[in-house]
Amino acid sequence: MSTLAERDQNLLKVNLISKLAAGENQDALEYLTLLSSLSRITDDVFDEFENVTKNNVLTAIEILFIRMPANLFFKKHQDILFSQHVSMWNAWEASNILEKGDKTDQIYAHVLRDYINEILPLVALLTQGHTRMKQVNSTVRSLFKKELGE
Repeated sequence: MSTLAERDQNLLKVNLISKLAAGENQDALEYLTLLSSLSRITDDVFDEFENVTKNNVLTAIEILFIRMPANLFFKKHQDILFSQHVSMWNAWEASNILEKGDKTDQIYAHVLRDYINEILPLVALLTQGHTRMKQVNSTVRSLFKKELGE
């Protein structure tokens, strides 16, 4: 579980890379912001984080049922984005199981927990093309690299 300082630092990184991935496409930026918010709430609920409120859960429901389906970027690219959502969910679930395993399982958990970041190069590709996708991919690797056990 991360500290508030670590969360603040992570949010700065997420905001930076989301803007880079979305470029001038405000709908894509909104999509990434919604996904980031939803992911944080989901992880906090799973971790039984002490600051999770009823309003957090209601926000997650609103994102899932109203804001995400209404987002123009998501609507335009939902076929490709949905497959990424499935992969992100499966990786996140697996990481939560594997972190309780042996050393090898924990290494896999370390990598899989950040699979959500793979949406960023995809959004860059959809909004700005192949070259930007490669730039975002490289930036993601450097921004979110962590030592084992972090």
